Amino acid sequence: MDHAAGEFTQLIFGDAASEFTLPRTKSVRCATCGDSLTVILQATARCEEGMTLFFVCCNPSCGHRCRD
Repeated sequence: MDHAAGEFTQLIFGDAASEFTLPRTKSVRCATCGDSLTVILQATARCEEGMTLFFVCCNPSCGHRCRD
């Protein structure tokens, strides 16, 4: 089965909070709910850009995503 790049991105972000092997930090607060436990992902946002840090809130009722 073939997938588009956007599908992989959505899958990674959608499961990030429940994936316990990903690095987490308490030093970044969620802008939406204020929770302090956040997953950190590093990926390319676009082919022509370098690596970007993405943060995903671990609060199950929030799941807010942002990038640095």
